[in-house]
Amino acid sequence: MSRGKAAKKKARPGVHPHKLTLLVLVVIAVFIGFKFGTSGSSTPSASGSSNANTAASLSSDKSNHCATNTLAQFVVVSIGQRRMWACQGKQAVYTSPVVTGMQNLAADLTPTGTYHVYAKQADVTLTGSDTTGNWSDPVHYWMPFLDNQYGTYGFHDATWRSNSAFGNISPASSDASHGCVELPLGAAQWLYGWIQVGATVTIED
Repeated sequence: MSRGKAAKKKARPGVHPHKLTLLVLVVIAVFIGFKFGTSGSSTPSASGSSNANTAASLSSDKSNHCATNTLAQFVVVSIGQRRMWACQGKQAVYTSPVVTGMQNLAADLTPTGTYHVYAKQADVTLTGSDTTGNWSDPVHYWMPFLDNQYGTYGFHDATWRSNSAFGNISPASSDASHGCVELPLGAAQWLYGWIQVGATVTIED
């Protein structure tokens, strides 16, 4: 601001016109340099901050789970993050909160590892029993990916839960699933329409 005001003093007695012109040009140049220099020095800082924020958000973003994927269809489930990502190549095309199995019961723990969806069925009733009792749960969408000594595990909707439950039930809770990956109805419908039999599924801690 002080340089701008000085540049307006044009008619000071005893100052040679050429020197005055040169002085005005220098003042203008310094003012422009100061203005853009300050802006230039702050811009990388702001940009760096923005990039840092973007990098921070990407560290937990769905796209990172697909970054190294080379498969046409790949589904990742994080038990710790209580979330599922559907990958098409390196692009994440869908994500949803989930409910996974009770970690304190071997039969009800969602098993970590890599599997393949081996069937798709609509409107079935899932039945079973464990130390917590028996269940008979009708579901709209059923996509199994594992059979082991405890039974069958897969993706399905869980309309008996409120939408706010998905992503918010700890695997340490007795309210977690019996080992399946439970999805909100809309997410289960989307996954059922998108996924093909044979698609790869990875369950991570």
